[in-house]
Amino acid sequence: MTDLDFGRRMLRVGPSARPLLLVDARSLRVCTGLWIATAALAVFAVFSGSAQISFLEAMAALVGRGDDYTTMVVLEWRAPRILMAVLLGTCLAMSGAIFQNLTGNPLGSPDVIGFQTGSYTGALVVMLLLGGGSAATMGGALIGGVATAFLVFLLASRRGAVRGVRLIIVGIGVSAMLASVNVWILLNATVEDAIMAGLWGAGNLSGVSWPTVAITLGGSGAFLLAALLLSRPMRLMQIGVPFATALGQNVRLVQVSAIVVGVGLTALATATVGPISFIALAAPQIARRIVRSDGLALGPTAAVGSLLLLLADVVAQRIHPDSPLPVGIVTVSIGGLYFLWLLLREGKRR
Repeated sequence: MTDLDFGRRMLRVGPSARPLLLVDARSLRVCTGLWIATAALAVFAVFSGSAQISFLEAMAALVGRGDDYTTMVVLEWRAPRILMAVLLGTCLAMSGAIFQNLTGNPLGSPDVIGFQTGSYTGALVVMLLLGGGSAATMGGALIGGVATAFLVFLLASRRGAVRGVRLIIVGIGVSAMLASVNVWILLNATVEDAIMAGLWGAGNLSGVSWPTVAITLGGSGAFLLAALLLSRPMRLMQIGVPFATALGQNVRLVQVSAIVVGVGLTALATATVGPISFIALAAPQIARRIVRSDGLALGPTAAVGSLLLLLADVVAQRIHPDSPLPVGIVTVSIGGLYFLWLLLREGKRR
């Protein structure tokens, strides 16, 4: 029986029969369709908006033949923002897929567990209490997210192991406490500083530049590659820890590595543009339903996350063109409805 009989394509390295990467035929079709939709939406975002630029003018600017004004709007304002939305959507979605796989629960995403809240706390401490600049704020957000993850896993661990439900409950509790700390910091800041911090805390893609895109791409590249390498051992663990151990899998190493990668992806995204909710929670579930899979589907998840965040940003900029909304407000609004639906659906199963 060949690999094609299973409807899969396997990439093999060397003479061994061990597959390095499994690509389901349906997943490949879904990913292709989602990325085509994302590309079409990106083209629409390039030439539409408050600045009146036609499609042909935008395409001319992309190939270096536009006038100064069109080039500035397309290449300096819109293109970096679009690429950042696609990149961060991928990071958040894959982070959500990792944590939902580790916890075995659809609610096990970084925004529910509290990692994004911790990143916001770290950013507020640096921004409002220490008076740091943008680079220091990004560092504070990274430290805050990592420290929150360490605290949550420390409190949720029992006899050296972390159970999914316990992790979620502890994460929600830690997130609530940190949210109170964030409110206290904002209340003690000046009005101007509080407004700026509030805009950043809403998740805002405005002002994204090419250097920021380059830094984020470089930082996330290593985490995304590590997530792909971890996909196979995490699928084995999903079948069962005893089964994975019997096959020679170092379960503890895989869990720790997955936690580091998931926290890194979330903290990096939050440090760059602020906390953006809903993407990490919903993208893995939407992807699994589209490909009709109960397992880890990192490829479709990344495609769904990119499309969702780019769509949310396009909507945020066009609801009120004279005063665009932060993208985080749109994702939270949609995410609240999705979260309610998910809770009701899980409640009916029990």
